[in-house]
Amino acid sequence: MTSINTQYLYMHRISLITFGLWPYHRTMFVKLQSFLFSLLTISIIIFQLTTFLTTECTINFIIKVFSRTLFLLLCVIQYSSFWINRHVMKRLLENLQYICSKLNDENEIAIIKKCGQSAKYVLAMGSVSISISALPLLRISFLTNKSKLHLKMLIMTEYFVDQEKNMYFILLHLYSAVCIAVATLVGTAILMTGYFIHFCGLFDIASYRLEQAMRINSNYEITNRRNKNKIYKKISHAVDIHRTAIEFVEFFRYNFKVAFSFILAIMVICLSLNMFQ
Repeated sequence: MTSINTQYLYMHRISLITFGLWPYHRTMFVKLQSFLFSLLTISIIIFQLTTFLTTECTINFIIKVFSRTLFLLLCVIQYSSFWINRHVMKRLLENLQYICSKLNDENEIAIIKKCGQSAKYVLAMGSVSISISALPLLRISFLTNKSKLHLKMLIMTEYFVDQEKNMYFILLHLYSAVCIAVATLVGTAILMTGYFIHFCGLFDIASYRLEQAMRINSNYEITNRRNKNKIYKKISHAVDIHRTAIEFVEFFRYNFKVAFSFILAIMVICLSLNMFQ
């Protein structure tokens, strides 16, 4: 028996631990960390909505505010859904590890390793995206007055303080919230992609096992009970892993369907508002 460690899924652990979404070791510090991240993102949404109290509401102004606010709301829902369903991610990971540890065919092991490599490439691209989203934090101290005015027009906020004197604190709060939101959105998307790549790998293994059974059928005449039993056994194994992969997908879909329904609706509205501008 060969033990396969789904190491490439664990590569996501660092990013998820950073944002308090790793399903293991839920300490008080992790809970506090998650609360602060959620509070930071929600607060920037509130400070965008407070602009309605001090600014004349026009159609263009409403569209501009909500086109930014809805994106951050989407990230909050995504973050909350993974926080609430952390037991789902934990169970999927453990079951996937168990199934991979039971593989002993070299070709089946190669399929899982190929899936791991694909997940690794997705992680690399996502890490680049997160790094790019964090770059504005390094530019705060180099902003000119013209840049500050541009940012103020790009994302409308109202803190009820002198924004000229507190510009750097406002930008730090704004950029931190946006960076956390984008990193959470990309990180959770990468994790989901990694899971589904491995689910597809299980379907590939089922297809491979069925092909092996059919190859026995074509190469040998089924004239004795031994050959028949061998074919039936391979078909049974193919059906088992195919059913397991379907159960994984259905289990994931059942637990995330409500959150993803809201995310899809908000995404459509957000894209429509941005295209309308």
